[in-house]
Amino acid sequence: MLRDKIINAINEVGFDEYQEIPASDIIFADAVFASCQANTCGNYGQNYSCPPLSGDMNENKARFLKYDHAIILNKIMFLGEYYERMETSTLEVLDLLDQLRDRLEAEPVMIAGPGGCNLCAECSAKTGEDCRFPDERRYSLEGSGMDIVTMSRKLGMTYNGGDKKVGFFMMVLY
Repeated sequence: MLRDKIINAINEVGFDEYQEIPASDIIFADAVFASCQANTCGNYGQNYSCPPLSGDMNENKARFLKYDHAIILNKIMFLGEYYERMETSTLEVLDLLDQLRDRLEAEPVMIAGPGGCNLCAECSAKTGEDCRFPDERRYSLEGSGMDIVTMSRKLGMTYNGGDKKVGFFMMVLY
């Protein structure tokens, strides 16, 4: 069964928390999407998995809502004083996400995570070229307009782990 294979892969890779919800319960918020449009992270128009290149809010919603089930994953990371470990922690989380993708490569799933697609060293959007791997594109949860903060709180998952720890969220859809 696909669900069991996904759960086994999640446990093997070593995520700290996960919750399964119907994909129809994913919370999208215009304010989150607008934050991307304001280019708060610097990826706006620079990555095919981020706005505006990833589509408008309705296109992003449709991409996720074509699935029936969503498993929200969390890895709690220590960021240290003044977030000095933010970049290192992000890279560690992206590595875990790659491990999960490797385990589920042949399965009919979509995996999304924090930030824009990192499949290529530099996204071809920056040079105006077509995406090199459109079928493998890695979509951003926030860039798609998902309100991870509200969803994590609603599900009782750790967003602020205290003692300089924070949850990094990802999602497997099937």
